[in-house]
Amino acid sequence: MTVQQLVLHLAAPGEADRHAAEDALALLGPAALPALMEHLGDAASPVSEAALLSVLRRTGLSAFRPVLDVLRGVAPGQAYWRAFRVFTRIGAVALDGYAGALTHDDPIVRRAAVVAISESGGDGLPLSERVAPLLGDPDAEVRRTAVRSFSSWGAVVVPLLQAVRFGGPGRARAGALEALAEIGGEAALSTRDLAALERPVRIELTDDVPGSIACCFLSWIAVSTGDQGGVMELLGLSTPRPVPFAAGVYAADCDSHAGPDENPLDQYRRVFVTPELAGWTLVVGSWCDPSSPEREAEVLEACALLSARYGRAQAYWHSDQCDGSAVLVAESGTIVRRFAYIPGEDMQHLELGAPLAYEQRRRTALGLPVLAQDRVDTEEELDEWTWELLDLALGLAGELSLDPRSVDAHTPVRGTGVLALTEYGRRLGTAVGALRL
Repeated sequence: MTVQQLVLHLAAPGEADRHAAEDALALLGPAALPALMEHLGDAASPVSEAALLSVLRRTGLSAFRPVLDVLRGVAPGQAYWRAFRVFTRIGAVALDGYAGALTHDDPIVRRAAVVAISESGGDGLPLSERVAPLLGDPDAEVRRTAVRSFSSWGAVVVPLLQAVRFGGPGRARAGALEALAEIGGEAALSTRDLAALERPVRIELTDDVPGSIACCFLSWIAVSTGDQGGVMELLGLSTPRPVPFAAGVYAADCDSHAGPDENPLDQYRRVFVTPELAGWTLVVGSWCDPSSPEREAEVLEACALLSARYGRAQAYWHSDQCDGSAVLVAESGTIVRRFAYIPGEDMQHLELGAPLAYEQRRRTALGLPVLAQDRVDTEEELDEWTWELLDLALGLAGELSLDPRSVDAHTPVRGTGVLALTEYGRRLGTAVGALRL
């Protein structure tokens, strides 16, 4: 069987045939590399990226240079990403090669080398000092990748980043500052560094304009007032820091992605309080979620108090990943309606008030009977309605107050948005992360 035939057998339907081909190719070592590289650079190859990588890792260091050549030679597209991912995963045996690639003249290779070293975990950490100059790389993607890599290493690289801030290289200082903020927030920054981080924010504020408020998991409270300070006072928010509109939305989006290994309360540390938008002030952040088990009672009380002072207050949660939505509507101190739909979860305990006119109109538009206390939807009707419920928060907000996605440069605006701390932020400390402009 030829080498080319062995490589094609990596895509064989039988597991035994695939394993036999992999073993045979690994025994061939460098002699198999030309055929393997042909398939690596061909997006239409039937041989999977995983199968190629498995053989190449067993081939060892001799695979490094051929994979690098493929990475440099393929055009942007699917084949490029195949080559990029395989190059970064050859393994710890190639760490010296990755270290040398950090100074390569091709930014694609430099970026891939940074990714490879970062993904090597503890094995790559000793090379962090050699990665540091790329915090100031002339290529923006390489620079951002270096910042993300240092952020993933965490507190262990803080002394190195602080040394870069103090002693350079000068072009890497800004990237080191961003990485420090990502790792430790304000606690990891000196007063001078904090001022440096905020300087571009102040510049951006001079001609800031609002834009669409879109997050993967979007929670917000809408209050019918432009009294930003009064809203914050009533909600117990503190330490407001003016930020560009896009930076506030970015912060809310980042905070909503609390991972399973993180403190679940981290997502509640801060909120973005918008300027007045067409007569409404929005408080944006996971802290506003009316369906959150930790927050549902507090959000209900907050909306009742806000509506008692300002007439109307609403809280919403919407998942851009089709994970559900939730609504809470308060008027003049009274909760008018609350409900939530999260597929696979029983949310009946949140149900309050009678269906709103908007809900009934949507039912009619879909050809469904109106909602009634003693009526149960058929299976077909329920299926149709649950699809509507996934986006009902956004539709209802557009009807009763302001659809946050519709905010743009033409939205009437007065004032400046701020990031403010909640009680969680005061207790747990400010959220980590640099402001992205």
